[in-house]
Amino acid sequence: MTSWVARVGGGWWSRADHRRWAGDALLWLVTAAPIGYAGVTPPHPGRDTMLTVCALLVLTAAVGVSRRWPVAAVVMAVLGSLLNGNFLFAIPVFSYLAGRRSAAATPAAVAFVALAAGGTVLNLGLLGAGAATWFLLASVLLFAGVFPWLVGRYRRQQQELIEAGRWHAEALVREERGAAERIRLRERARIAEEMHDSLGHDLSLIALRAAALEVAADLDPRHRVAAGELRASVATATERLHEIIGLLREEGGVSSTRPAEESVAELVDGAREAGMAVRLAATPDAAELPARVRHAAHRVVREALTNAARYAPGAAVDVRLTRAGDRIEVAVVNAPPPAGPLPGPPSHGSGLLALAERV
Repeated sequence: MTSWVARVGGGWWSRADHRRWAGDALLWLVTAAPIGYAGVTPPHPGRDTMLTVCALLVLTAAVGVSRRWPVAAVVMAVLGSLLNGNFLFAIPVFSYLAGRRSAAATPAAVAFVALAAGGTVLNLGLLGAGAATWFLLASVLLFAGVFPWLVGRYRRQQQELIEAGRWHAEALVREERGAAERIRLRERARIAEEMHDSLGHDLSLIALRAAALEVAADLDPRHRVAAGELRASVATATERLHEIIGLLREEGGVSSTRPAEESVAELVDGAREAGMAVRLAATPDAAELPARVRHAAHRVVREALTNAARYAPGAAVDVRLTRAGDRIEVAVVNAPPPAGPLPGPPSHGSGLLALAERV
């Protein structure tokens, strides 16, 4: 729904402007009623009519400045009482609005002190009014000016507290949404890292099988070329997987605590079936190890076997797991590859980064 309702004088007039104009018109009618009623009630001496017109002009000016300078509107209403005593009905209204619309209390306090001091000097010093008259005028300023201003000030502070509470509630909702979104992104990154490690290991085993076919003596040359192309394609796919997961990895992120579904012994058996010469020297009882420790050891061995199959194909690999108290030591050592490392794309080291985070 649009907030623009009309085009006036070459510019747009919004609904908010319309409401402000209507509010000011209503304010003028309410405060001008006592003044105008006294002016139209007979008799109609010329001097009283002129004072009524002047009072209405002062009232119009006070209404006009009441939004931008609300304290000035109060001062004009008080001074207007010198022209027409019925301004007494307008003083509480402008004082209340000054309390609601003024952000600071100092201007109103200074204005009330100045009016009290000026009224005292005028009545007691210049006009020679008695103490009773001075007390009456001071009471009018207090009850018609200061008290309504305090009520307006209280209402403004109450509204500010309500707005602050609403803003705080909205901020909490935004913070909760942001936290939930961060958690979702972090979990997605963890899942992606888990997929990367699992797929990277499986792809390395596939490349190992292809490399074994490539160096087989009784293989047809065309099949040897196809095996080499398969090995190179798997290596390229592994690097692309490294690059994609590297974009999702969080700096200093916490690794997943989900336990591995297979043991280190099963992992070694799978690598041995793929053609690696792997020997598992020793392994502690998995049931005696915490889930996080088992998972971390599994990830370390898996990454090490992946690197060995990739950079030292055909080399013998020794895997040793030794438990010392509440610690477990993992060592994966490979011999030099028989035919030297096969050519392939350079590594970006994301696997070792994952191990550092895991450990």
